[in-house]
Amino acid sequence: MLDTQNRPDTDMPVPNQDLPGVCRQEPLNFWQVQSFFACPVVGMCLTQAEQQQLLKKCGFSPKKCSAFELHETLVASSESDNRVSRRVDRLLQRKYGKQASELLALDHETFMSRFKSAMEAGEHAAVLWAAAIHPSLSIAHRREVFGDIHMAMHWSGGQRMMMQRKLEQHKANLEKARQHIKQIAQERRLLQSENETLKKSQARLKVALESEQNEKRGIEAARDEHCDDVALHEMLQQNRQLQCELEILHNRLSGQQQRIAVLQADNQRLSDQLSAQGNLTRRVTEETRTILAAMVPLNRCDASCPSFDLCQKRILIVGGISRMASLYRELVESSGGVFEYHDGHMKKGAHHLETRLKRADVVICPVSCNSHAACSIVKNLAKKHKKTVHMLANSSLKSVSKAIWGENNGGRTVN
Repeated sequence: MLDTQNRPDTDMPVPNQDLPGVCRQEPLNFWQVQSFFACPVVGMCLTQAEQQQLLKKCGFSPKKCSAFELHETLVASSESDNRVSRRVDRLLQRKYGKQASELLALDHETFMSRFKSAMEAGEHAAVLWAAAIHPSLSIAHRREVFGDIHMAMHWSGGQRMMMQRKLEQHKANLEKARQHIKQIAQERRLLQSENETLKKSQARLKVALESEQNEKRGIEAARDEHCDDVALHEMLQQNRQLQCELEILHNRLSGQQQRIAVLQADNQRLSDQLSAQGNLTRRVTEETRTILAAMVPLNRCDASCPSFDLCQKRILIVGGISRMASLYRELVESSGGVFEYHDGHMKKGAHHLETRLKRADVVICPVSCNSHAACSIVKNLAKKHKKTVHMLANSSLKSVSKAIWGENNGGRTVN
């Protein structure tokens, strides 16, 4: 991180700042903007990828830094003219220089009108940079710009929590849809097996029917050839018996054909339901990915934000669902915290867990996904090192989020 000197959060002397509508031709550089503009300019005008690339070119290793540390380094560079602040200034000029030049040529009232329109349209990056480097914008107008940007950042935090709740609901709905699809697939396999059995039975019945018909034709031919009354009577009696059996077989065949028709209709209905469930699953998956992608950039905070203290805390999660570790990390780091994770397995002893617990500010332990031994060790280590542990009833993102923000919905706190 850069070694920079602190500077007071007072307005810099700006030429002609008491003459509304007068704009100096020379805009400010990044290291000359007022200190309260540095944080929102870095956070809202530069993407995280741009911040990482910029610090990499200055000799830093972004992979070893959290998102907050990258942000903090760039904000600190604004305190003086140095190689980092000069690169930031050049990058911002390349991105927004043309738009900023047009805005700086406006009088103050028109400039503020354009700023309001840009905020309403969600296109605030260029006008924020223009306001920060404006050489003659009045103190009142600067305060108004910063106030609107600051409140927009608060609103983004609220939107992020709302999206988190929607994401949890979508995940629950997706799991229900998967179970329903699995059940439908099983039913479909059973129906297919029964359908195959009925087809085989139908084929056997057709063979039997053809055999009976051939035998009937043979009897009729024999009746014409033999004139013996006794033999003819016996053949007629046998013919009537065969006709009765043939009628029974015909009725049975009709019943089997009706059953096949019903099963085929059920099979088609289940196929349509399976197709509909597949479409629903794809839509839920796409919406879940969209919400996750939108959640990451929503957490922007500065020293006046209520959630800013999280930026100074190290969050340790013990146990939980291992495959959700990446989601736990995203939840903590997108709020500015430092994330650590221990899977709760104690086969190699509790040394690694104790080391992480000692340096953690907040410890979270979901009891539903931990052994009794792991929970007991966590409690004992917490008492030993005087740490606060949140014992949660489950390991969902919603429960973890509430524990971090102090709501403790269904969890127990051990001190």
